[in-house]
Parts: sequence; structure tokens; C-alpha cells
Amino acid sequence: MKLQIREYCIRCGMCEDLHPQLFKLNTEADKVDILYDEIPAELEDDARQAMADCAITAIFKDGAQTIQEINRIGEDLEVDVAVMGSGLAGFTAAVTLARKGVKVAVFEKRPFQGGSVSNTPIAFGNYKSDNRSRAKAFKEFFGMNHYNANPDVIRSFINDSSRIPEFIEFIGEKMIPVGRGEINMKLKEAKNKENIVPEDESPRDSYIIKGRGNGHGAAVVIYKCMQKLRELGGELYLDSPVVDLIRDGNKVVGVVVKNNQTGKTYNVKAGAVIIASGGFPEDREMVKQYTGHIFTDEKCSDGGNVLFNYFPGSRLTGDGHKLAWAAGGAKGSMGINGHNLVPGPGIIGNTPWVVFNETRTIQEQPYLWVNQNGERFIDETQSRNHLAMGTSISNQPQKCGYILFDEDTKLHRENEGVEFLYFIFPVPKLTNVTGQFEKLINEIHNEHVFMADTLEELCSQTGIDFAGLTKTLENYNRYCDEGFDEQYFKDAAYLRPVRRGKFYALRVFCGGYSTTGGIKINGDCAVVDENGRAIPGLYSAGDCACGEIFGNPPTGGMGNATISMSQGFTCADKSMEYIGK
Repeated sequence: MKLQIREYCIRCGMCEDLHPQLFKLNTEADKVDILYDEIPAELEDDARQAMADCAITAIFKDGAQTIQEINRIGEDLEVDVAVMGSGLAGFTAAVTLARKGVKVAVFEKRPFQGGSVSNTPIAFGNYKSDNRSRAKAFKEFFGMNHYNANPDVIRSFINDSSRIPEFIEFIGEKMIPVGRGEINMKLKEAKNKENIVPEDESPRDSYIIKGRGNGHGAAVVIYKCMQKLRELGGELYLDSPVVDLIRDGNKVVGVVVKNNQTGKTYNVKAGAVIIASGGFPEDREMVKQYTGHIFTDEKCSDGGNVLFNYFPGSRLTGDGHKLAWAAGGAKGSMGINGHNLVPGPGIIGNTPWVVFNETRTIQEQPYLWVNQNGERFIDETQSRNHLAMGTSISNQPQKCGYILFDEDTKLHRENEGVEFLYFIFPVPKLTNVTGQFEKLINEIHNEHVFMADTLEELCSQTGIDFAGLTKTLENYNRYCDEGFDEQYFKDAAYLRPVRRGKFYALRVFCGGYSTTGGIKINGDCAVVDENGRAIPGLYSAGDCACGEIFGNPPTGGMGNATISMSQGFTCADKSMEYIGK
């Protein structure tokens, strides 16, 4: 048996994480290497399983199918609408336009399609279209941001999100309904069976997408969008970055696109342009300047204090932001689309959905969290609320926090079970926590995992202030004994003291799938200038624009898949109106 990799492989690393004996992700060459010219007979079953696990069936065998050739730009073009970026926002806009007979072309700088969420299992929470639901959702969303966001952008996102189910069905994919409270429990089992639960009082309908292998539903959606776009007559140009906007006075009338293979540039005349180019997490200076975080590497070494979860080679460097700003667009709300992660090797693979141990489940638990000063900083029952934890951790000294527990709590988790299950990899009971920590510390040398016989030793390892932690534990353990949290009023069911060694800790940082926002838009998803006036012919959607929904600074940014698709619909509609189609 001989395996091959299609050109549209998204380099997510899933094959390497699940089948390291067969694959190696080569980030320098931007490809996946297959370690055997011919798969040995004893590994053929693993090879077949790898084909099934692949996010977008990029692995095939024995030359049975032709490798997809990259379609690069090679001449000047004229289209009705040009789209920059091939993620959920860009493809939703492009397919919607092509569906209406609009001549559209998508330009992607990478040699493969997909956005920052292409490596995710994917869940949607689209809002219902009836007036009562829309009104409730709008009030909840605007109030959540303390009325410090753009209400028109919130309104259009809520209104257009109701179109997502029909769109997903149109491209040939199936959405699996789940109840509002069930996403955190049901994703894995719903991959294998259709699990429909009763509707609740939420103004939102929740769905998941059945992916391949261990997830990657978003990659499947994007692949189906690519197929549908071409079926409808639209064009996708890969390895073809947009390097400039063409302007006529204050109007945007096209884009300049580069062929990465030849280095030549071509003019694309367009009635309107949609920037859906994602975030800027791989531009370190932009991250530091606009979010206050330092992103150095996956280990958060050399002062780093933020992690991003996207597949290697994403090349999210804020290109669309820079073009919009150069064209007179205003800078909008910017931040990290918050959640919480322990850095370093041995915990997750190249994608966060592949885990090597149970430390990700430990992070979800509602026991004691402290900062570098040894002080509590949140009601720990928010531990599975990634938005809350990411935001709170970012506000702590050195922008990190620690989840801390003792031997008794460890035994409780192993013998009686955990309190919260994480929806991607639910672990009802932990197994051999001590052994897992020993391996991470002694063999893998993860610098953010700690275990000690005494609290003094633990503080010496972590740098947590011993005096501050001693004072915190004096009060916290008393709350546990009395069954009432006087500080943050945490549910007494989760009050577990920290008294008996061994003592365990994980250093946790803020993380995200990308950055949030940066391009200021109005309710039509039109890019606006410093005076709030729309720049004619220029629209934006997705990670680069959704900050306007979350306030300034953004209070978070989760749920960006729903937002990206919804804003894609808005961009399509409004650009069609603008060009008179």
C-alpha cells in the first residue's frame, strides 16, 4: 500500500498525532511527510485508520485519485466581488454570492483552504428568526458587553445567524442539533449517532458538525464550501495573496494579487471587496501592541504569556487589517478570543483536540485557583467557562494563574470522579495523576507542571508567593470546613481544602484560536473610517472584524464560527446591493 497527500491538506497535524509511526508534520516545508514509500504490511491497518481520521480526507492510497492541482492567479481578472480569505467568513460570503449568480473569486495566500477554526470540531449557536428570540438575544448580548459594543453589528449578526442551518444543508453537510446545556457533554457521542435533545428556552439553536476522526468539523464545512463554490462557477485561487487594494478616489474598486510561485502580481477589478483574512496571532508585534500579550512560542518561554490554537503554517499575520487601515479604515476593538491553556510539550498535539494525558480535564475543575501572589481571583466554578477564565487570567500578574490541589483532591478525582467534563475529551475519572505529572516533569520536561511534597517546595518551583498562599489557604480551608465561601460565594459542593501533600499545580495562560477584531465595521459589515463613514466598496467579516460585537476592549470572542458565517451572509447581501446585483 502506498499513501499520498492531497495538495489541499490543511497541515493540521492530526495524522502525526494519531499515527506518528506513519506521518511527520514538516512545518518548514509546509507539508506532511509520509515516513514510508510503501507502507509495511504490519502498518496497513494503521494506514487505513489514518485515512478515516484525516480532517478532510487529504490522505489517499495507491494513486486511486488525482492530486488536486493548486489554482494560482495567472492573469488580470474582472469579477463582481473579490474575497480575501478562505475561512468560514470568506467562503460563506463567496458561496452566497455565487448562489445568486454573482461572479466571485476567493483569494487565499496559503496553498490550502481554511481559516483559523479549520482545526476545530465546530459547534454553532445560531439565533432563531422569530422576533421574541431575536429581541432576547440582542438584549442579552448588548448587556453582556455593558453596552460598550456596536449595537448594529450585534443586530445584523443575530439576524443573519438564523440562515446557517439552511446554508450548511445547501453545501451538503449535516448539522446535529443539541440542547444548550448538552454541547459540553455530547460532542463525541454525537459524532457517532444523531442525538437530538428537547429544545429549551434559549433564543438560540445549537448544533454540532460531524467531523472526521477526532473532530475537524470546520475543515469538512470549508471543504464542502470549496466544492460548492466551484460547482456554482466561482473561483478559488490558492497560493495567491492579496497584497494591495485598488482605489478610485475613496472607493475600493479591486485588489492586487500575487502569484507566490512566480512572484508576479495581477490586478483584479471588482465592484466590491470583502476582507475575511482572519486574525494576526503570528505577527508578534501586533499581538503585543494591540492586545498587551506576548506570544513567543508554544512553551510561553522568554516572557511569553499567551497561546494560540491553530494548525501550523496558518500564516495569520494581519494582512487584511493592514490593507483596510491603509485604505483609511479605522482601527476597531482588538483582543484575544479567550480561553485557558497550560503551555509546553506533552499536553496537546499540533491541534488542541489531540491530548496526551488528562491535564486538560484537570484544568476544567472548580477547585482552588490562585495567581502569582498566591491569591484567589475568581469563583472557580467558572473554570469551564473559557471566556471568563481567559479574561480573568489575563488580568493577573504575569498574565497567568495556577490550578492547585492536594493529595486528597487527587484521590477524590481518581476514585469518585471529576466535577466537570470537557466536551471534546470527557474523562469521568482521572487515572494515575501522580504518574502523569511525573512523566510531564521528569521525562518531557514541561516547565508549567508542578508536584511537591510541601507547599514551601511548590512555591519555590512555581514562584507563587508563599506568604500570600499561606494566607489564602488559611481562609479557603476554613470556607471548606464551614461550607460557605465568604470571598466569592462558590457553590459549597466544590469547596475542597488544600492541606495534605503531595501538592500539584498547573500554570495556566490565556489562549485563543486567533485574535479578535481590528477592522472597524458598521451594521452592514462595511469598513468605516475614523468618522464612522463607510468606505465605498469595502466590507469585512470574521475574526478580523468581529471585535465590534464584544466591546472595546473586547470582553472575549468565543462563538466566532457562528459570527463569521453570519457576517459572511451580511457581506454578501450588502455587497450585492452596493454593486446593484
